[in-house]
Amino acid sequence: MFSPLLLAALLLPQAEAPADEALRLEVRRLVRQLDAPQLAQRDAAEESLLKLGPKVLDLLPPVNDRTPAEVVQRTGRIRQKLQRAMAEAAAQSSQVTLQADAMPLSKIFAAIQEQTGNKIVDDRGRFGGQVPDPDLKVSFDKTPFWQALDRVLDQARLTIYPFAQEKAIHVIVLPEGHAPRAARASYTGPFRIEPVRVSAERDLRNPASQSLGLTLEIAWEPRLAPISLQQRMADVSAADENGNPLAIESRDAELEVPVEPDAMAKELKIPLGLPPREVRQIARLQGSLLALLPGKIETFRFKDLEQAKKVEQRVAGVTVTLDEVRKNNKSWEVRMGVRFDEALGALQSHRNWIYENEAYLEGPDGKPVKYGIFETIRQLKKEVGLAYFFRTDRPLADYTFVYKTPGVILSAPFKYEIRSVKLP
Repeated sequence: MFSPLLLAALLLPQAEAPADEALRLEVRRLVRQLDAPQLAQRDAAEESLLKLGPKVLDLLPPVNDRTPAEVVQRTGRIRQKLQRAMAEAAAQSSQVTLQADAMPLSKIFAAIQEQTGNKIVDDRGRFGGQVPDPDLKVSFDKTPFWQALDRVLDQARLTIYPFAQEKAIHVIVLPEGHAPRAARASYTGPFRIEPVRVSAERDLRNPASQSLGLTLEIAWEPRLAPISLQQRMADVSAADENGNPLAIESRDAELEVPVEPDAMAKELKIPLGLPPREVRQIARLQGSLLALLPGKIETFRFKDLEQAKKVEQRVAGVTVTLDEVRKNNKSWEVRMGVRFDEALGALQSHRNWIYENEAYLEGPDGKPVKYGIFETIRQLKKEVGLAYFFRTDRPLADYTFVYKTPGVILSAPFKYEIRSVKLP
């Protein structure tokens, strides 16, 4: 179970109000107590910081060469526990509470966006549709995001365009003949899973070669940025309208859904055996989607770049190492590595999310200098090494190298059930 504090801290928009000064002073006092002479005092301070929840993450001091070893160890442990709690909270659906007998659609979208942190863009005008703002009746009490949104869209005869480039919910007019959304979907945590196509195929030259494919559209809340989605075929089961099991193809396979940085939905085709002609529908299909999810983004800052050699910084469950900075023709080459305590397969060579992490030089004016190109210099099970190339006319001593990456990676299963899919 996840506390309301942890869930709200992650699912609602962050960084809007400055930290309360009293909280800042309390965190500072407790951090000093982490190095107290008595073990009981140190344990009590660590427990108190954990009870304050994720809001203390940005108030914990960065560690340096002068930080006592006890404080380094305990703040690292605190960060890692709070990061994991936040990542686990992200695996829960955000919720909507809204009551009105007549509320304009635009205000409903604004309220849902404010409560959940999921951006909603009205794209009806972009696709040539009219943009009325009807009053709708809504009654939501801690209703999961996707259920609430689908009910609003069905009432207004709207749907979602899942292929836009911006990471948001893009609302368009429901095309003629399309069925309502709420009746078609399976909801699991922050995911919405809908069957969108079913196809039967028989090879006429080889009667033994035949198959049935069910294509699912997997959508997730925009606040979420999954690293990858997997479906183990061993976790899939299906039955027809008479309760008879349907054959599952490729039982030993693990189907992976590649996730692009700005994607908000992807398709997954489930291979089944072609049933006898008298079977009219897939009455029930159950599965468990395995998602790799990133934790809170942490920022690493490295100064004194001219002398930097194997400088390590650790936050939560990730260590970033600045190997060296050297001149490479007309560019400065920054060689660094990022290593996770538990990578959970997130750094496999076909998963490119790590290359989307922010990396830049920051000048004395605070403005970032973007890199021109980068290259991978090592790729291990838990670590990736990268070289970034920057061009600048200023001395290297004027700059700080900044790198941002999730503090932890979480693997979480999401069970779903699809019902009543008519066969062709």
